[in-house]
Amino acid sequence: MGLAATACSSSPPNATESDAGAEGGGEPCGLICGDAASDAPLWVQVKGELDLVCGSPDGCHGAGQANFGVHPGAEFTDMIDVTSTENPPMKRVVPGDPSNSYVYLKLRCEGGIFGQCMPLGNPNPATAKLFHDWIEAGAQTQ
Repeated sequence: MGLAATACSSSPPNATESDAGAEGGGEPCGLICGDAASDAPLWVQVKGELDLVCGSPDGCHGAGQANFGVHPGAEFTDMIDVTSTENPPMKRVVPGDPSNSYVYLKLRCEGGIFGQCMPLGNPNPATAKLFHDWIEAGAQTQ
């Protein structure tokens, strides 16, 4: 099975047409559909997680918490090679180096961080592994 390149068969609540990929040149939507998730490139899976959890209207980073904004079409802008505001001089994501990537440490929730684990109130080992694998593979964005 493969990921539909233009739109998913379902969208998150309150999604607009552009969120689902119907407008804007057919960008993949943030929701990875069904069993296609494991076939999708890592960056698509990470983008989906960022869009649905971190940058959603209810997510902390949709509102720019910790000077770290996650917005559709710019999910990676405040993340890769950007200094952490909670733990400078660490970078949020160091391509190829999950152990020195603050975002991964926050997701892993096993120490070395300040403040709360991510996602707030719902740390998830599968999400931490996804980000680990994406960072380790070079933190590609397309």
